[in-house]
Amino acid sequence: MTMAKSHTARSHSRVPVSCFLYYLGEGLVGTGKVCDLSVKGWRIEGDKPVTVGMKLTLRVFLPDEPKAIDVEGVTVQWVKDRVFGLETVKMNAGAEARIDRFVESVVKSSESSRVA
Repeated sequence: MTMAKSHTARSHSRVPVSCFLYYLGEGLVGTGKVCDLSVKGWRIEGDKPVTVGMKLTLRVFLPDEPKAIDVEGVTVQWVKDRVFGLETVKMNAGAEARIDRFVESVVKSSESSRVA
């Protein structure tokens, strides 16, 4: 008998982006690209392998932002080749606010560029 995996809908908008980042943890320093993000989750394409359950710190460079955002508490949720999903476990309020604003601006930009 096969059991279906439970799936919970995301409570935060996830938007496609292309941002450079460093990821660090457990003796690892990698570079990569954020493929999509929300305040609570990330899809990353990276140059160093990670494993499910790893705890990482991110340094993310959002477009048009003068300062990088440091996210100190993320956990690897899944891995497929060089692409992996992260869940945000801990983030300071300032970083969360900056990511929220960025996600909102991407959503608004994509809505305004749609042709009716």
